[in-house]
Amino acid sequence: MCAEVRDSLVELTSKLIQLPSVNPPGFTVNIIGFIKDWLTSRGFSVEIREYVKDKPNAIVRIGKGKPVLILNGHVDVVPPGDETRWSYPPFSGKVVEGKIFGRGSSDMKGGVAVLMMVFSKLAEKIEKSGAGTLILAATSDEETGGHPGVEALVKDGILRGDAAIIAEPSGSFRYYVGEKGLCQVKLVARGRPAHGSLPILGDNAIMRLVNSLIKARELVDDFNSRIKIPSELVGVIRNSAEAYYEAVGKSLGLRIEDFERVVGTVSFNPGVIRGGSKINMVPDHAELELDMRVPPGVNPNDVVNTLRSGLKDVDLEVLDVSQPNYTPPSERIVSLVHEGISRVLGREPKPIIVTGATDGRYLRYSGIPTVVYGPGELGLAHAYDEYVTIEDLVNTYNVLSYVITKFFNL
Repeated sequence: MCAEVRDSLVELTSKLIQLPSVNPPGFTVNIIGFIKDWLTSRGFSVEIREYVKDKPNAIVRIGKGKPVLILNGHVDVVPPGDETRWSYPPFSGKVVEGKIFGRGSSDMKGGVAVLMMVFSKLAEKIEKSGAGTLILAATSDEETGGHPGVEALVKDGILRGDAAIIAEPSGSFRYYVGEKGLCQVKLVARGRPAHGSLPILGDNAIMRLVNSLIKARELVDDFNSRIKIPSELVGVIRNSAEAYYEAVGKSLGLRIEDFERVVGTVSFNPGVIRGGSKINMVPDHAELELDMRVPPGVNPNDVVNTLRSGLKDVDLEVLDVSQPNYTPPSERIVSLVHEGISRVLGREPKPIIVTGATDGRYLRYSGIPTVVYGPGELGLAHAYDEYVTIEDLVNTYNVLSYVITKFFNL
């Protein structure tokens, strides 16, 4: 890579960070406008699709016919939190000792910058060769579900293709082939009020809820003992556990086996609890919101049914469900990313599955083989002093240039 491209990558990443796009509220008009102007100034025609006010998406395509490759990145970021805990202002995009600091640097404005640069550099070659179609989609709202972003674009038929790459932060030496599904439910307990000094006259909803929570954990543990992970993902689960251990677990005294269990089973996290109105009253209502993440090979509706049939003292309400999803390691786009990392960077890469959700699920649900590969590390997203290294930007740019060139047989 020439110094000019490297410097342009750094400058573009820093500029994107300096355009706040915090979600909530998730307004992305300014940053999408900047991306549109940047692409337009380079001769590209940009389409804007807006499904929710002030949350537009920018789509640009070059070439024609098949195969079709989609490059995707979201432009919204999580809130910076307590800004006094940052070493540098969270929207400064400051470059210090080979790192670019700021909210969204890793998740995922560094990735968006890489995609913009790769697209602009390879577009003419792809178009002149007639080798197929390359699409770049800068999208909104991923941090709160991606519904007016990638999900809407897929449903509208705007994003259709033979393969996709999302530049979420994977680190330049690994890539994601899948992610766990979502199973979020609310447990609601109802009792009978009474004076707190005579609890035998009432029916304590909080106690009902606590007992049901303990039972729910037992039911999920039993469910987990019977899970069968798809054979082609057994090694991927182990890779994932090792990646999480290295990124965040070692410093906390956790083991690789701890992460292997979390990635390969249904996780269990009571996240919100509400109940009672006064200390000297027997509560007649209590509720708890329970977050569970479901590995490939498991249907989250089966988890819901297990809880519903086993919990007798509470009502169960489903809050949100999404299916776990993955792209088989045998798919061509997976092989190309694997090969690209190996040949360009000289490292044997490791495919992993992540515990959270990305917009990749909407593409996979529609039958598009999707790989997540981009600059940044697992432990940096959403953290104070978030940063992306210039080395990672350069590495992922070089790998993606290789992958796209090979994909179109250029």
